[in-house]
Amino acid sequence: MTTIALVAFDGFTDIDLLLPWDILNRVKAVGWQVNIVGMSSTHRSARGLLIQTQAPLDTVATADVVLLVGGDGVRMCIHSQDFLDKLCLNPERQLICAQCSGALILGALGLLKGQAATTYPTAEKELSAMGVQVIERPLVIHDNIATAGGCLSTLYLIAWILQRTVGIAETRRVLADAAPVGESKMFVTAIENVVAASITSVAHPTDTWMDSTR
Repeated sequence: MTTIALVAFDGFTDIDLLLPWDILNRVKAVGWQVNIVGMSSTHRSARGLLIQTQAPLDTVATADVVLLVGGDGVRMCIHSQDFLDKLCLNPERQLICAQCSGALILGALGLLKGQAATTYPTAEKELSAMGVQVIERPLVIHDNIATAGGCLSTLYLIAWILQRTVGIAETRRVLADAAPVGESKMFVTAIENVVAASITSVAHPTDTWMDSTR
């Protein structure tokens, strides 16, 4: 069984949650489960959409993949010790992702200290102040931790998650299922190229890219 936890909170950016929720739920694999988790049974997005959660926030500890979305509500999260304490994340056994300003949560947890990462432009100074080297790239990957900057870069995070969990063939099928008509091959190839170019060494984030996708 593979469990994916999408972390929501009040003030989350709609597309950061809804795009991965839709595409990740297109996977056809036995035991595949995607849950929206949060501190409350419901959370309201930045655009006013009320969504329900399927599980409490502390269940991230048992998830195989955790995706932290971005949004203005991130600032409240990083100043809530209760919220941070419930995020028992372990990059040695979990894939941990952050979309846009969601990287601030990883920064607050100390998971990005001394590393390179990307985020939404308005969160760059805050992330840098946490001891993180902020670089302007759509996707930055260090072993089991990935950060993405810019709303549509969620597609790259999704592709990386899928490659690591269900393999390249299913990744291509799922991405093609969501691709613009007549552009499927180009769409999937473009995403794969960005992911491959974003897997870099932890010690030398500016060195030659390495493709260590499993």
